[in-house]
Order: sequence, then C-alpha cells, then structure tokens
Amino acid sequence: MMSLFFRALGGDLAALVRDPLGMFVRLAQKGGGVAPLKIGLRQAYSISDPEIIRHVLLEKVSHYDKKTPAFRGVRVALGNGLLTSDGEIWKKQRRIAQPAFHGENLRRFGPIFSRLSHECAEEWEIARQAGRAVDAGSDMMRVTLNGVAAALFGEDFSAHAAEINRVFPVILAELAARITSPIPLPLWIPVARNQRLKSALSSLKRIVTEMIRERRVRLGEIAGEPTGQRDLLSTLMLAKDEESGQSMSDEQLHDEVMTMLIAGHETTANALTWAWVLLDRHPEEQERVRLEIREVTGGRAPTVDDLPRLVRLRMVFLETLRLYPPVWLIDRRAIQADRLGETAIRPGNLVIICAYAVHRLASLWPEPEAFRPERFDPGKEQQKNKFAFLPFGAGPRMCMGMSFAMIESQIILGTLLSRFRIRVENAAEIRPKPKVTLRTDRPVFLRLEKIE
Repeated sequence: MMSLFFRALGGDLAALVRDPLGMFVRLAQKGGGVAPLKIGLRQAYSISDPEIIRHVLLEKVSHYDKKTPAFRGVRVALGNGLLTSDGEIWKKQRRIAQPAFHGENLRRFGPIFSRLSHECAEEWEIARQAGRAVDAGSDMMRVTLNGVAAALFGEDFSAHAAEINRVFPVILAELAARITSPIPLPLWIPVARNQRLKSALSSLKRIVTEMIRERRVRLGEIAGEPTGQRDLLSTLMLAKDEESGQSMSDEQLHDEVMTMLIAGHETTANALTWAWVLLDRHPEEQERVRLEIREVTGGRAPTVDDLPRLVRLRMVFLETLRLYPPVWLIDRRAIQADRLGETAIRPGNLVIICAYAVHRLASLWPEPEAFRPERFDPGKEQQKNKFAFLPFGAGPRMCMGMSFAMIESQIILGTLLSRFRIRVENAAEIRPKPKVTLRTDRPVFLRLEKIE
C-alpha cells in the first residue's frame, strides 16, 4: 500500500524510499556534480562535486536555509537550537556557544568519558566471563548518552540518568518515523505515535527545565567557580554574545540542551558501532591499534592526554566516518535564485548532499569501498579537500560538537580495545540502514576475548 502511495506522488520518491543510499551513489557516479530529482511535487538536486558543495555550504550559505521536510520533522523536539535555526538567531547562538566547544575547553570532560568507558568495560568483563555476547549498539548508545548528559549537567545528571535512558529510545524511534513519513501528522493529532513522542519529550523537557531553573538560582555561586569545573549548561548560561553582550534566555538554553542531548549522542554511538564492525572485518587493524595503545600507555586505558599520540586510533575512527558517516544526508532549501554549475536553482528547490555517496567517489577516494585508515595519515590529511569529507558537515555550519565527539569516541574505543579483543557474531550480514542517522540494519553482537 505504501509503495502505491509513493508511486502516486510521482517522481523519484519511490526509488528513494526503496534504496536511498544506492540511488545517491548512482547519481554521484554519473558525473557532472549535479543531478535532478523529483521528490513528490518538489524539485530537488543531488550535488556531489566538492566545489559545488563548497559553493552551497560556504560561499552562498546565505542563499539556503534549513526549512526542509527533514528539519521540520526534528524541530518538534529540538526547537530553534543551533542545528535547526537560521539567520540572525543562529548567528547569535553560535557566537555565544562556540567558545564552550573549543577543543581545549572540552578536554576537561575527558575524565567523564574515561569513567563511563571503564564502567562499560567492567560490564563487558562480566559478560565475557559468563560467555555472553554484548549488544554494541545498545551499549554505545547508553555510554554516549550518559557522556553528553554528564558533560551538560555534571553531578546532577545521576538523579535523572534512569529516566533519560528510558525515554531516549522512544524519542529517536518516533523522530525517525516522522522524518521518513511523506506526510507527518501534526503533533497535536492524538494518534499512538504522536502520543508516545509527546509523552517522552514531555519527560525529557521537564528534566531540562528543572536543571535550568536550578542553575539560575545558583548562577552567582557558579560564576565564582573556576571555569574548568563548570559543566556545559553552566558554561552556556554564563556565556555572552561578544557583539551585543546578551546571554541566552531560558528558552534558548532549553532548545540548545535538547539539541545536544538528542543530536549529540546518537551520531557518535552509531559511528562507534560501525567501528566495531570494521575492526572485526579487519583484525590486523584491530591488533595494530591495540599495539599502539600498549606502546603509548604501557597497557592502561588511554586518557585525554594520550590522544595526540594515538595516531592510528584516530585514523581508524576517521576512516569509519568516511565509510559510514552517521549524518549521511545534508539538505537545504534555496531561498534565492542560484546557479550550480550549469544548473539554475530556483527559490524553493531542495539541494541534497549525500555524504555517503561523496565518500564513495573514486575520483576523490581511490578504492572507495576499501577500509584504509592510512588515508588519514596526518601528513596526508591536511591535503584533503574539506568539502569531500563531510561527516560533520562543512562551512560555517559545520557541527560545533566535532571535537567533543572525537575526544569521546577515541577514549571509548581505546579503553575497550585495551581490555578486549572483539569478534562480531554476524559481521558479514550487517548493512547500513539510512534513517535519521546511518545505523546498522540489525543489532551488532560482540564476542569478547580478554587481552593477556
């Protein structure tokens, strides 16, 4: 029935629903850098040439906004945060928030990531001794969610950890359904899916509102504390716009915290899950990274201070992001007439960048399907076209949480690799499943071997 509905809408929608990754790869491989698409009644263009991507995401960034069907689907949860906002609102929020996400400022959260990684390793050890496999996707979701929540809320997070972990699977599942629905129903219509999403969001928003209210009461006390001891929420609350001197309102803080919680952990968790799959498929690389960790740390779990010397670990994670970018699709709506190569763009047209497809162009990445971490050797990485590698987007709207995700991911991977040799039970069968993010199409079960 659903396929008949898509065909009735016409255009390329049915093919996109059936095999979105395959379709975007084929469009990119045709060459030319711009390929037309008809999505229902909308005219869209898939772009894959790095220079044209640069044009859209950097040179003419003001010609495009985020009022697209996909962003409309997540705005019910994220509000008007950095991920979904446009124009002056976005610029102001970015100016206020950006200093808090500078790589050096985020290093203070390293001990949080190390503690959570150690707790996961202890749980994995219990499973190993019992001969049980572990669900990598589920565990990575939990660790990364707890990581971003602890960084945001500090010690206050522990009182709400169980509820946050309860509602998040519901929120992620229902948002995915809204984004992939051709006609998402308004949230006020009392169908079952809307009711589930509204209930879960209400619970999460209640926690966020309580945290903000509590911080407001203690703001004077917090302002007197050393900067390095503040959680992210306190840092954002005290930050001011360098141009206007204004700080964020409670409403703005609420939307930014919701964005960080919802968008800031699932992407990282999916990338880590894909890393386990790839390290199983390439056991020699798994051993190579483990040897590097042993040489750098002497056998202990790595800390944030070790990361600059764990070069191969970083290369492996970047190559994972190339092959399976969690944010696999970037879309924009034209708000002014433009020209992409020989193609005229009209206001209202959609422009779509499929990072998964761009990362598989042989003209940019020789042997694109091969897992080759050496592509990101530090000596070579500087030569890469920034608009050919897009796991965090590019241009002024590049993901502000990139450094956070890189630090967290490397500590989690390094800690668990220092303790276990992993084997994926069903590695050959696992395929990418494009939803809001690029997940695996089935659970990834790991068998664990202790490192002697």
